[in-house]
Amino acid sequence: KKVAYLLDLQTVRIVELTTGVTDATISHESKIDWMEMNGRSTKLLFRDKRRALHLYDIATQTRTTLLSFCSYVQWVPNSDVVVAQNRTNLCVWYHIDAPERQTVVPIKGDVEDIERSAGRTEVVVDEGMNTVSYELNEALISFSTAVDEGDLQGACDMLERLELTAETEAMWQQLSSLALEREDIVTAERCFGAVGNVAKARYLRKVNNMARAVEAESGVPGSGLGHFTVQSKLAVLQGHLPRAEQLLLQQGLVEETMEMYQELHKWEESIAVAESRQHPEVMTLKANYLQWLTETGQEEKAAEQKENEGDLVTAVHLYLKGGLPAKAAAVVTRYEERE
Repeated sequence: KKVAYLLDLQTVRIVELTTGVTDATISHESKIDWMEMNGRSTKLLFRDKRRALHLYDIATQTRTTLLSFCSYVQWVPNSDVVVAQNRTNLCVWYHIDAPERQTVVPIKGDVEDIERSAGRTEVVVDEGMNTVSYELNEALISFSTAVDEGDLQGACDMLERLELTAETEAMWQQLSSLALEREDIVTAERCFGAVGNVAKARYLRKVNNMARAVEAESGVPGSGLGHFTVQSKLAVLQGHLPRAEQLLLQQGLVEETMEMYQELHKWEESIAVAESRQHPEVMTLKANYLQWLTETGQEEKAAEQKENEGDLVTAVHLYLKGGLPAKAAAVVTRYEERE
């Protein structure tokens, strides 16, 4: 639980209620006339006297200006969806983590209230002689609620009923990140497939099949996810290569670790593993790396490797081949100085 309050007319303080620790202090150049946190206490909306609407992300300590000439703003009850008015536009942020993406609906009056009941959310607008209700997209609002409650599969089901737009694509990306973070690899696969990321979807399909095979062999439900092969693959996908290396080496899988790095074109890391474990193919690996560098036009990198190994003649040749005569001359100069 957190609380936000004004220290003065231009300064907001956000405090953790249980510990009394200050999470953030926000100084603003203009007087603040309205503010409210979302229900999860992760984001703060505030508006100043100039009618500029701002969003503050408490976790990242970053501020974003959402809207100018803002006459009305409110969180949709029990969600992270924001509704605001800018002159004759009704602005809705269904995915507040992507504040640059908003839905804009032209209106002819002033927003009075937001009513939400029985699976329906409406914005009430006073048009003078009449009161008009604008219905919001309940599926997008429900997605936000499902994510808040940790129901990732439910959120996935809701998104699959919607067409792919810039806004829903941002939601798929948010959901895929959450699914990987929570190791819900079935949902993560669905997310990447939905936005057309074929490479990651196929990768996760293989990981899912690997986890099912482990469970089938052990006969223990849920055992597949914790297996080192599955965990190492997930670590690679998330870019946590040192963890993947550790998981494989703990099982004595030196060659598999070397191959993992080679598939990612991280030859130096593969060579380092081979050298640390005194693998008999170290020299072959170095030769393959040198060949790959020259074939891909990376003569400078290849020359640096040969120079580090003390093969100065080959290093000079490679520098010249790569069009770097100054570096070739520098190698010769350093050699003469040592002599």
